[in-house]
Amino acid sequence: MPINFNFDSSGRPPQSLAARIVGGVCAVIAFGVALMFSAVVFVGLVLAALAFWGYFWWKTRALRRAMQEQMRAQGFDPPPGEPPRNAPTDADIIEGEAVRVDEERKRIE
Repeated sequence: MPINFNFDSSGRPPQSLAARIVGGVCAVIAFGVALMFSAVVFVGLVLAALAFWGYFWWKTRALRRAMQEQMRAQGFDPPPGEPPRNAPTDADIIEGEAVRVDEERKRIE
């Protein structure tokens, strides 16, 4: 009994060299189209994200301005090289440890 090395069980005859070349060219073209489409989608998503960020930035400009004015009024925005008026000093920092011991108290009733 002869050994059959043809693993194609579809029963079709093998493709010619021209058919393989045309198939390869079609595959390369399909890959290129998919790559261009994905690039267009990626650019569209980036533009949408930038548009959203710009809209958010534009809508919050008054809030940011008001917060800066409030910080200046409270002394947290000093001239360069000068510490803020309300900045904590070394005297405001208390270092140490605290240990809490729970003891059961006996109630006399």
